[in-house]
Amino acid sequence: MRYFFPVRMKKSGVTRRAFVSTGFTAVTGAFLAAEEQVVAPLGIPLKQEPLAFDFAALEPHLDAATLKLHHGRHHAEILGKLRETLQPLNLNVANVSTLMSNTSRLVVPTDPRRSMVRMGGPPQTLSADIQRALRMYGGAHINHTAFWRYLAPPGTAPDGPQGRVAEAIVREFGGIGEFKTAFTEAAMKHFGSGWAFVVYRPGGRLVVTTMRNEDNPLMADVVPAEVSGRFILCLDLWEHSYYLKYRNDRRKYIEAWWNVVNWNFVARSFAVASSQARV
Repeated sequence: MRYFFPVRMKKSGVTRRAFVSTGFTAVTGAFLAAEEQVVAPLGIPLKQEPLAFDFAALEPHLDAATLKLHHGRHHAEILGKLRETLQPLNLNVANVSTLMSNTSRLVVPTDPRRSMVRMGGPPQTLSADIQRALRMYGGAHINHTAFWRYLAPPGTAPDGPQGRVAEAIVREFGGIGEFKTAFTEAAMKHFGSGWAFVVYRPGGRLVVTTMRNEDNPLMADVVPAEVSGRFILCLDLWEHSYYLKYRNDRRKYIEAWWNVVNWNFVARSFAVASSQARV
């Protein structure tokens, strides 16, 4: 059993091509084929996906009032701030996850609208303020988009992991129950706002971890090497995701959330991560 908590790591480079690509390494989330096939992720679009169910469909586990505020207001406001951040950068971003791997070395594209062209010198990188904004708002948009995808009304998905992902969980944690306990306890021990993740690591290892604020495992320049990678499940630990119904009782919220996990989507996430699919 392995679970880690974040520290900083050395930064690595990323090319401009990776920055503006419409389909480089995408966050696990949207897929085109079944688990048995080599699948291609669709990434995270620069728009808010509608929920695949009604606000009340997760009752009594997750309440309609919280979902309506969480998706309809909080996530929408985050996306608006992300668009405001990107607007002056002359970027055509089809897949937000391509921005995440190393924001400190992302190159500002040349603006063809400028009459003067800067000649020579090193490429212009993003300002510290823009890097922070991308980390917060880009991470928040990715995390929330994935969070909604990993939810399903009771009775519409299996009540636990299936197929290859179930085998990997049993191999890593000793059993499904042991996995749920490890994940729950990691989420409970996380202090303050953040997220809990199950991360697929090179070689097929699964890691349970938590990260602060809106960080996620795609952010290779700010998360430890041992927990960076593609995540196949995530849980929002910010109080806005549960306070209306559960107040400050995070454990009750987590216990309720297990009843609405979309295990079909977890299986597909695992298929994408294990195939190392790219588009």
